[in-house]
Amino acid sequence: MNGAGKIRTGIAGLDKMLHGGLVPGRPYIVSGPPGSGKTILSVQFLREGLEGGERCLFVALEEPPNELKANMRPFRWNLDDLEVLDANSDIRRFEPTPILEISTETEPERFRDLEDRIRKTPDFESREVTVHSLQQLLKNQFIKRQYQRVVIDSMTALRYFCMREFEETLTTQSFMRFLAESKVTSLLTVELPEEGEVPPEAFLARGEIRLHKLRDESGIRRFVSVEKYKGSSHDDFVYPFDITNAGVGVQTGPVRSLSGG
Repeated sequence: MNGAGKIRTGIAGLDKMLHGGLVPGRPYIVSGPPGSGKTILSVQFLREGLEGGERCLFVALEEPPNELKANMRPFRWNLDDLEVLDANSDIRRFEPTPILEISTETEPERFRDLEDRIRKTPDFESREVTVHSLQQLLKNQFIKRQYQRVVIDSMTALRYFCMREFEETLTTQSFMRFLAESKVTSLLTVELPEEGEVPPEAFLARGEIRLHKLRDESGIRRFVSVEKYKGSSHDDFVYPFDITNAGVGVQTGPVRSLSGG
């Protein structure tokens, strides 16, 4: 933790934008279109915690843990002690297999122990994840393991697979309140369409880091902005960033427009 009582994200340029880092014990949103770098940024945040001796959890709702492991390999980060909770639902549309809610006894696995193949769906039952069952599972894990940093990847998948449309806002509100009361510092990734309405998480989180991805004649250009940050001052500029084998790197020098220089 730095002198201002904030914790670093592990991305120097982003910490500068956040005027020192994140206020600990609160939920934050990392939003952006597909392929903008949300998962990489989030794992970098967990890696920073691991290097400081913190206990960190990655909750996988969108991609199976074996894919996460494969996708993080190019960065050569030491993630051995990162704990990963496989909260992916089994989707069995055509077979009348019984549905079983994810158990509150489900245990996270250390990153080093993750298998390179996808978890096999049982033949006789299909595992379903509801917001309620996931919340109970996380509550148990937070008490048992005292995590300091948690990533939920992604809230979009949680909404799509685990909520009925009419209950989205209320259920999201309940989940965000649970995270805030748990006093863990959490990043929740949210997929934003190129154009579209702001998701309910953005209103309920204590802050939102937004990743932008633009394509022009020179290729793909990426930018980052801090859309809101309750309880702290922050930089209002939009900055370019790159993804290299060292991870997300925010470049210095403000950029005022996403369409130009």
